[in-house]
Amino acid sequence: MIENSSTYAPYKAKQMKLENLLKESSKVVSILNMNYQKDTLKSLGDKVHNDNFKIQVVGTFKNGKSTFINSFLGNDILPAYSTPTTAVINEVKYGKEKKAVLYFKNPLPDQMPSGIPDKAIHHMRKYNMKSIPPLEISYDEIEDYAVIPIGKDPKEMLMESPYDKIELFWPLDLLQNSVEIIDSPGLNEHATRTQVTMEYLSKADAVLFVLTANQLCSEEEMKFIENSLRKKGFEDIYFLVNRFDSIVFEKDKMRTKEYAKLKLSNQTNFGESGIFFISALNALRGKTENNVELYKNSGMEDFEKTLANFLVHQKGKIKLSQPARELKRILDKEALYNVIPQQKSMLENSLDDLKKKYEKAKPQLKDLAIKRDQLEKRINLLIDQMMPEIRRYIQKYFADLNTNLPVWVQQYEPKTSISMFKIKESSEELVTELSEFLKDKIEEEQGLFMENTLQPIISDKVQNMLTSIEGTLESFFVELDSIKVNITGINAEVKDVPLWQRIAAAGGGFLIGGIGGAAMGGVGGFTKEFAKGIGLEIGAYLGLYLFGLLNPITIIAVVAACVIRAVIKNGSALTSKVKDKVIEETLSQINSSANESTEKMVEDIKIKISAIGKTVVDSMNNEINAVQFQVDDIIRRMKLGQNEVDKRKAEIIACEEKIKGLSMDLDNFIFQLIS
Repeated sequence: MIENSSTYAPYKAKQMKLENLLKESSKVVSILNMNYQKDTLKSLGDKVHNDNFKIQVVGTFKNGKSTFINSFLGNDILPAYSTPTTAVINEVKYGKEKKAVLYFKNPLPDQMPSGIPDKAIHHMRKYNMKSIPPLEISYDEIEDYAVIPIGKDPKEMLMESPYDKIELFWPLDLLQNSVEIIDSPGLNEHATRTQVTMEYLSKADAVLFVLTANQLCSEEEMKFIENSLRKKGFEDIYFLVNRFDSIVFEKDKMRTKEYAKLKLSNQTNFGESGIFFISALNALRGKTENNVELYKNSGMEDFEKTLANFLVHQKGKIKLSQPARELKRILDKEALYNVIPQQKSMLENSLDDLKKKYEKAKPQLKDLAIKRDQLEKRINLLIDQMMPEIRRYIQKYFADLNTNLPVWVQQYEPKTSISMFKIKESSEELVTELSEFLKDKIEEEQGLFMENTLQPIISDKVQNMLTSIEGTLESFFVELDSIKVNITGINAEVKDVPLWQRIAAAGGGFLIGGIGGAAMGGVGGFTKEFAKGIGLEIGAYLGLYLFGLLNPITIIAVVAACVIRAVIKNGSALTSKVKDKVIEETLSQINSSANESTEKMVEDIKIKISAIGKTVVDSMNNEINAVQFQVDDIIRRMKLGQNEVDKRKAEIIACEEKIKGLSMDLDNFIFQLIS
């Protein structure tokens, strides 16, 4: 088979090098009793180990998405379904043996489609339909779980799958070199599947959008690219124009290329260099048959090299440099210049002197704990006070939708006219046209609401909250540092660490759900300015959430069926009556879930913002606990006698030398990474 994985091998080697540095550093900080730093390094190690390149493949049904993935991997891994029914995300990743693992949603949907395999039903019932662990299935069974049954009524087809994703493990070198391929449900499918694709996009390092040369850049595809990708911040997109070999004449190929560049070059950060013209089938044949000429002529070679270069040299640097710099900060600023000098100094004291200093500090530490608890209550109160206003904005959105929707429909001049000789067919065409019009209008309104209203208000609220507590936090850490000096006699240099970076570091870092907002001390900083980004990311996340709760595709599909049945039943299909019925059914669908959707959104916003508050409180708590644990441990050792003290001094000196060596290795690693 033609090899295409070697370009990722250097990244894999760097990834393993950083993992080893983190493991060795974790051992040292553990010996030094740096407990929350040890937890941070554990989290960083897990992140580096699991942070593979996630390449998400999206596209409309029948554009050759599965064939493209198989050609990229060089093996027939994914079945190419004959119907547009892929319901869940498929993650293709490395495994020594071929196997598939099914993951369940928690909680399960209130209503699920029929036709769920008995094996899955039995497994869910075994755990009382709650917190269901993964289930291993055979490759032959994948289609039973990844596909929604055909032939159901609209409501049945739109029901949410109980499955979160399917992991497909395969022993390929490409996958072993830190690459994962994400197969998404088709974009021209129903909303429950489109939502699955949209929610996963924030995890992707690169988005591969598969189009087909003989139906290039349809209106539906361009709307999705512009409204659902670009406007939501997904800009690292590669466009793959598949089946380019089906165009026979050279002049037609040139026209296709020019048209693709005209439509797509401004839709990606890569410009024209992000557009590739390929034959996925020929690439797959070339690899599986080891036909070099067929593979080269397929157009896949240039694409694969470009993608690998982007991931390894751009995304890879980000993935590794951020945890590397955080490790450097912990080793140097915290261990070498803070903890080690403090522990050395305490060991030089007499037991009585150290106990006296500690007893004097205990009331102060207790007072700081009270201040921490008071601030936690204040943060929770500030968050509670935000919610009514946010709720009003969301309620106003639904109210405006009720007002505007009838106006939109009545003012719209449909192209379809009713034929009394073909009342059923023409009614269906009219409802379809009105549905498409409404879908676009509602999506446009959602986008404006998220961008102009919800995102700014969340950002402002978060910034105001952080500003209002900043003075209290400054005072807290000044007092805590003074206590450390009084106990240890060492005035560690912490003034060069910005307050919010210190909070993020001591709080164990910060990660918003799965939407990418992360900050640790020394990794860009958890700042008030960063709060604006948090607000924007929460808003972007909730844009997807709102898309799920109030998805035009979902609503209109149900509405269309209801309208057509009513029109045919009454034998009347005047355009005005069809419009009235569309308005009535659409508003009914929206209003039936408006209150529940509003409360779900408010609760989700509260959870996201509360995570920020938790980081602040955790930082205060961790630093108080660190002081107490360090001093308690030194006193315990001193009580055991001079031999134990000498032993501890030797351990600290050994740790100091080890950290210096690790720090030098890390300097070399970072230099090689960025050079």
